[in-house]
Amino acid sequence: MAYRLLSCILTPIIVPILKPDKDTTNPTNYRPIALTSCVCKVMERMINNRLVWYLERNKLITPTQSGFRKGRSTTDQLVRSETLTREGFIQKQHVTAIFFDLEKAYDTTWEYGIMKDLHDAGLRGRLPLFIAGFFSDRKFQLIICVTYSKLLDQEMGVPQGSILSVTLFCLKINSILKALCPGVEFSLYVDNFLVCYRSKHIHIIERHL
Repeated sequence: MAYRLLSCILTPIIVPILKPDKDTTNPTNYRPIALTSCVCKVMERMINNRLVWYLERNKLITPTQSGFRKGRSTTDQLVRSETLTREGFIQKQHVTAIFFDLEKAYDTTWEYGIMKDLHDAGLRGRLPLFIAGFFSDRKFQLIICVTYSKLLDQEMGVPQGSILSVTLFCLKINSILKALCPGVEFSLYVDNFLVCYRSKHIHIIERHL
């Protein structure tokens, strides 16, 4: 498999960057930045372009997802949220929104679930086989100052720092929409999720949300 042949250059180097004004002694206050080879990045982008073309052509990503899609941005979601609020005020309704930011979203994504979604989307042949190889036997190294850790296994989730991971995560999070009640408005920007409901009665809003 193509991905296995390049395994020697696919191991990312993880550089921890401290978040602003955070305690340096707490490991959760560091943002992991994954550095991979140029060959790896080019190949993953080629595969990602093909996958995105297929998903967009077959309308397999919800229109309310604006993360990392051509012609869409955070502005779309801001305008959408403002419109929902203004319409509620015009109709003299209460407008309530809940904002979710999923913690460790990439690290906890279900790999088998992604493969199932790809299969359900009608993808067969080499592309899903490549993605299966993309998930298998992943390793990484951590560097602090000039000291490297031993090779570590990535046991779950999608790899950090890969453009392909973003697309696969967007495909997987699509299924969250099936859990929503009718009438609930929603917006997605990769792993940032908004649900909103309008009504003249607060108890109806609480029940739906």
